[in-house]
Amino acid sequence: MAVSLLAISLSVPPLRSLIEQSMLWHMVVQMPLLVLAGWLTMSAWPQRSPFQFMTAWNVYGLNGFFLTFLILAYWMLPSAIDRAVVMPEADGLKLLTLFVAGALSKHAFDRSPSVLQLFFVALTVSMLIWLGVYFITTELRLCNAYSLASQVSTGWGLIGLGIAAGGAWLLYAAVWRDQALSTS
Repeated sequence: MAVSLLAISLSVPPLRSLIEQSMLWHMVVQMPLLVLAGWLTMSAWPQRSPFQFMTAWNVYGLNGFFLTFLILAYWMLPSAIDRAVVMPEADGLKLLTLFVAGALSKHAFDRSPSVLQLFFVALTVSMLIWLGVYFITTELRLCNAYSLASQVSTGWGLIGLGIAAGGAWLLYAAVWRDQALSTS
């Protein structure tokens, strides 16, 4: 709940000025917090939750991963970032969809084998790192709402976020594997 409130508070004045002035705060702080909030919310639901209907739809987590990846890919587009900064309804859509992406990814992780998890984690990590390198190396200002310097610092942040996400999955997989082995 605290992560959700923190992430949402960044879209409300006076903290909104942080994401209006810094692409880093927008893409590397708020957006991952929204995904984490969805993940943690789904983790808090009991097994027999209102989301139990998703189990048949999300066999092996494939649909959840696919939808999560589409949501994340959309919010990596500079034009989507610009819209979220200047249009309150686009920012609201960002809050909702990234939260849903976190919940869907948690649901998918709980139902998928490690190989499928690795595929989507590697896809997401490579997207974050590639975009970070592109933000750093291009001389074009991609987002109208942010300066080139903010874009470069965001690029470094995305690379760090990609590395951290990959490391978090390795830790998750190691812990999950140990728990599965100890219960067998």
